[in-house]
Amino acid sequence: MYTLTTASPHPVSHMLFHPDGATFAVAQPNSGVTLVDRASGRVVGTIPVPRVADYSSIIFVENGARLVAASARGVTVCDTATGEILVQFGKGMLSGAALAECATGIVAATGNGLRTLSLATVISGDRTLTVLEKRTRSLQSRALLVAVSPGGQWSVGVYGRVKPSLIDIGTGRVALGLDHPYRLEGPYARNLPVVTFAPNGDRFAICDGVNVTVFDTPREESEPEDDEPDPSLVQRAATATAPKPRAIVEPVFTLNRPSGVAATDPWRPEVAFTPDGRSLLVRRPRNRVQLWDVGTGSQAGEWSWRLDSVTCLAVAPDGLTAVAGARHGRVVVWDLE
Repeated sequence: MYTLTTASPHPVSHMLFHPDGATFAVAQPNSGVTLVDRASGRVVGTIPVPRVADYSSIIFVENGARLVAASARGVTVCDTATGEILVQFGKGMLSGAALAECATGIVAATGNGLRTLSLATVISGDRTLTVLEKRTRSLQSRALLVAVSPGGQWSVGVYGRVKPSLIDIGTGRVALGLDHPYRLEGPYARNLPVVTFAPNGDRFAICDGVNVTVFDTPREESEPEDDEPDPSLVQRAATATAPKPRAIVEPVFTLNRPSGVAATDPWRPEVAFTPDGRSLLVRRPRNRVQLWDVGTGSQAGEWSWRLDSVTCLAVAPDGLTAVAGARHGRVVVWDLE
């Protein structure tokens, strides 16, 4: 276990490991991204991502060769090795996007719908440029999308009057409803649940300000359900045909609000899944971090440090090491086993 402090005093908002597990990225709003060697804690690079108040999503793509950051200013693509900013785009249509790499590029989910982004190299005279090509994807749902799974297969959407849903990005249709009480009561970001997918995409956690609830994604491909009845069925029927009942998936694990947290205070703790999705790291009061076994619902470990508020968590691809970010650029690296 070791600690480090970045050169910037800003709080750490996001942390993620490079796909090879040898380094990890430390993102700080109004500062940029710092690349740190996992074994030694030595800073090996910096990426001057545009200074923004907050990042909505940060991912590695192309086996770690590129780092992509989304914020209110749109999407920025950087070269991981050199730190060079390759392309910036989309202050409007890509503002606040949730990102995930997929087989055809990058899936970006925003309040405006779904898009696929792909990077292309263009030679202009004696210069080689990187451009970002965009394609709108079909979304046959009125949901507001708040997260995308690794691999770009699933998205979680929320509504004002009905249960949240799991959306199949391939078809743009609702696959399952979620047995969850959250309803979208206002347009403000602070009202939205925080959704975190496991690295393998097999499950996800919803932090809605009350509890942490974990759901499994479908193990086998099932027929998606749409928000509306099939128009052809309605036209052929003598009377209006009601839509088929939507399948509802039950949670597999729930962690309740800790005692001592006021009912009026939203509880959205930082969480991170292990690579296999079987365990979940959760920030708890008094700067504690606990490891929970999702299958059994039992606590498997606990750690505590003298930090000023844990702000984010991440687990290495091999599942052996975890990192926690905090205020004032503080970072803790420790072994899970």
